[in-house]
Amino acid sequence: MARREKVSVREKMRQQLKERTQESHKRRDDSGNIKTFFDTDKMSDVPTWWAGKGDHIIDIIPYIAGSKDPRNSEGDSAYVLDIDVHRYVGPMDEMVVCLEQYGTPCPICEESRRLNREGADWKEVIKPLKPSRRVVYNVVVRDGGEMEKKGVQVLEIAHWFMERHLSKIAKDPRGGGFTIFSDPDEGRSISFARTGVGSENTQYEGHRFLDRDEPISDPELDAAWCLDALIEIKSYQDIHDIFFGTSPTTERVEEPPEVADVDEDEPEEELPEKPKRTPKRKQTAKLECPAGGTIGEDLDELEECDNCPIYKECEEIGNVSF
Repeated sequence: MARREKVSVREKMRQQLKERTQESHKRRDDSGNIKTFFDTDKMSDVPTWWAGKGDHIIDIIPYIAGSKDPRNSEGDSAYVLDIDVHRYVGPMDEMVVCLEQYGTPCPICEESRRLNREGADWKEVIKPLKPSRRVVYNVVVRDGGEMEKKGVQVLEIAHWFMERHLSKIAKDPRGGGFTIFSDPDEGRSISFARTGVGSENTQYEGHRFLDRDEPISDPELDAAWCLDALIEIKSYQDIHDIFFGTSPTTERVEEPPEVADVDEDEPEEELPEKPKRTPKRKQTAKLECPAGGTIGEDLDELEECDNCPIYKECEEIGNVSF
């Protein structure tokens, strides 16, 4: 009898350990308490790649867009999922897909506009509520060794660090044409380097196209994921609950259409909370943006602006009147 009970305990332990192992596998790519905008269940078997420090070469693998792609029609060929995401939402620092890009109301964007109308501080209050532009690719890492053997992996990164560079170098400055770098037959490999560590110093630079050794193979094309099928789009109420910590207690009132939103590209000195400076001669100091942006023009548009060592100098140049 004691022998049977002992076996039963071991069998129960084995089953529970199996369940813990499966759960650990699903959480293998989680980054601490910062959640992603992917559907965790769908991502459980999807390999992901994060560019470590150093030089890298990748091929972007095209795929067929699904019904959740805000910029491509379902069934069309695509190479990137370009999506707006609210980051660090609520006490658990969640990431949620912005609903407004799908033509439906978003409680975070509504709150951002309300605070702006009340004159809240742009940098400290409103800017953190604005969605960030994120991009997702199917990639094959051509760094050699075991990495390439992993085949197609999913890369998620800030638009600023990758797609902004690719779209720029893809345009031919002489004839106005474009390099279709994602074309499986005639496309190009992409070389870049990641430098620095931490959110303040990390840079992705040196983006350039390289001739491929050979076309993208049929198995690689077949292995590409429908990227928008992997994301999670939460409901208005779910996002409201995460952001405010409570459910809406009253019926939501639609905002009057005559209220204009603030354009993210609008110069910040035009916002009511920004004091006007006395006109002065244009500053010509040779400053370089640590994040790779343009001094005086990209102020508060980059993730690194909040902790930039030359923020005040950049602000002064950006606020010069002519």
